[in-house]
Amino acid sequence: LSMEQGQDRVNLTINIFWHIWKARNKRIFYSAKQEPHKTVQKAQEEWLEFEQARESDQESSTTQNMSGQQARNEQLREDVVCLYTDAAISAKRIRTGQGIIARNWKGKIMRAKGIVHQRKGTASTEEAFAVRNALLMAKQAGWKKIIVHSDCKSVVEQINRCSDYEYSIATILEDVQDLRTGFDRCSFVFISRAANEISHALAHFAVKLVHNIEWENDFPIWLIELGMKEMRVVSPFCN
Repeated sequence: LSMEQGQDRVNLTINIFWHIWKARNKRIFYSAKQEPHKTVQKAQEEWLEFEQARESDQESSTTQNMSGQQARNEQLREDVVCLYTDAAISAKRIRTGQGIIARNWKGKIMRAKGIVHQRKGTASTEEAFAVRNALLMAKQAGWKKIIVHSDCKSVVEQINRCSDYEYSIATILEDVQDLRTGFDRCSFVFISRAANEISHALAHFAVKLVHNIEWENDFPIWLIELGMKEMRVVSPFCN
């Protein structure tokens, strides 16, 4: 028997003894006829009712605690902004583009920014710049809890290691480490390209721009449609 089963048996035995004692008193003081098997049966039924009521109370308490915890978790998640970054390079145009999307924990777009530069770039350099610019955008917006997502695994791994940077992006990643200290929560997550289509599309759109562009609340239709499509495919957005 387990400890819990052993305790149940002890409790049941005590209840049976109590009913035998009450039957004995009725016999002595009131000359009431008592049938032993009914006395034991009544003791068992009473004990089972008590246990069922106790378990029901525990389940209700557990459910309330879980509901309270879920509410607290949702409140915590509501404070978190998810940033998605990507970069694109056009060798033909000698231009680079960065796409940065800010979403709440439900996936709704809060802000979007396309950044263009007239330069030859490398993939890791532009991806690192996109992450840094995402932190700058979050700082400007006043967000305190952020999760930055990128589909460039090497950049995310170097940021999370906080060391062994590639020479070409070391300065950029040092800026990232300095910027992250200004947030209450700041983490970096690698995601697949399939989970990052919207910032990927924005980065390619930015390559064709003359100047940087930024939207807040009022977004172009194609961006909204991509966001809705991603919300159906990828969930949850914040890890």
